[in-house]
Amino acid sequence: MAPFSRLARLPTEGGVYLAMCFLNHHSANAFLSTQFRKGRLRERELLAAYLIGWLPSGLHFAVFYIAPILIAAVGWRQGGLYMLLYLLINFMIAISGLSIGFSVKRKKSNPEKNVFAAPAPFSLKKRDLKRDLQVSIRQFGRIALVFAPITLAFAIALNSEQTTALIGSFDTLLRRVGLSAPSVLVIIAGFPSSISAIAAAGSLFRQKLLDPNELIVSLLIAYALHTTYEFMTSNLPSNIAFFGPTRGVRITLFYLLIRLLSICLILGFAIFYLM
Repeated sequence: MAPFSRLARLPTEGGVYLAMCFLNHHSANAFLSTQFRKGRLRERELLAAYLIGWLPSGLHFAVFYIAPILIAAVGWRQGGLYMLLYLLINFMIAISGLSIGFSVKRKKSNPEKNVFAAPAPFSLKKRDLKRDLQVSIRQFGRIALVFAPITLAFAIALNSEQTTALIGSFDTLLRRVGLSAPSVLVIIAGFPSSISAIAAAGSLFRQKLLDPNELIVSLLIAYALHTTYEFMTSNLPSNIAFFGPTRGVRITLFYLLIRLLSICLILGFAIFYLM
């Protein structure tokens, strides 16, 4: 991720964040929030790093979740094609982050503010560890405070009669545009969980109920719907906890817009060439 960090003109902390995103996105966001509060990142650098971070996060998801499930079920051709399209969506998000990074006027590096410039004494490290642990506990508390009620509200809403009727209407709409019943099943399964969509698609494909082209299109539609669900139940609450209400909402809405536009472009390409 070092080339992306340099192209976006991010400071050292931004490059560390990108590397952390491949390991755990939420931990990386906690690190990014801490560096921003310490003044080591500016507003636009924060947004640029956050958007670029979805490329290593997407690579993590593709390697550890999509590949073991989907490629094992449908083979390298279709599974690899969906992985390529999925990573292309994340690459487009990263490009938007790079364009924001280009617009940031580069400031002179300050060795005193660079946390990685020189090793600290052991006694100082112990004090820093205690302080960082306290900050982590407070962040966890804020996340739980926002996550719990939103997740509960969505769980109640998904089991309501109104939601059931809405899903039934959605089912009818998808059938009218030419998607088969198995495709509709994949799309509906993917709304709360993209892993469920991948598992359902693999199972239906092995039973020869879903053709290869429908597999790709239905997974992309499911991914678009899951993005809105994930926005409300995961991205928004965690970003509010990490970056504050105003900044967290702004960052998440901008990310949602970029991701949905990227998915729509890739989905349009897939429908045009595959269906």
